[in-house]
Parts: sequence; structure tokens; C-alpha cells
Amino acid sequence: MDISEMTEAVESVSQGYADKFGIERTDHWFILKLQEEVGELVQAYMNLAGMGRERGLSDPEKQQALENESADVLAHVLLLAKNHHVDLQAAVEHKWLSRAESR
Repeated sequence: MDISEMTEAVESVSQGYADKFGIERTDHWFILKLQEEVGELVQAYMNLAGMGRERGLSDPEKQQALENESADVLAHVLLLAKNHHVDLQAAVEHKWLSRAESR
């Protein structure tokens, strides 16, 4: 699955969730939801690193939480970019990968 296919699949899931729960996905919603998910990723990382309060999770459960929250952040970056007509593949190639070629 390439990035555009992943974006469309994530969009479908997100739209279904929004329809089911009556959520209006506005420009504000996309950025605020991303911020919420980044906060949850930080919390998962802190738990895994032993820097958060004990939540009764095993190490594998903490690792799974980090993986789940990482996926949420990626999905919401894809959604935000799609909402603002950003071609992420082109943007990454321009911003990051062009520097790799000059090394």
C-alpha cells in the first residue's frame, strides 16, 4: 500500500467514525485531533520509559500502546494533509529526500 492508498483508506475509516458519532470534521478538528493524538503518543512513550504514573500495564502492553498511538498520529497527519490538499509524498521528497541525494 502506498501513501495515497493509505490516505484514502484512513479517510474512509475517519469519515465513517465521524458519521457514526455525528462529528463535523472542520479545519480546526483536523489540527486539534492531531494534537490530541500527539499528546496520547507522548503519554504512551512516558509510560513505556517508566516516566509516567503506573497504570497496571505490562511492558508488552506499553509497547502496544506506543505502536497504537504512533499509528494514530500518522493517520491524523495523513488526514490533515488531505484536508489541506498537501501531497505528502511530494512534500517529503522535496523537504527530506532531496537532502539525502546531496550526501
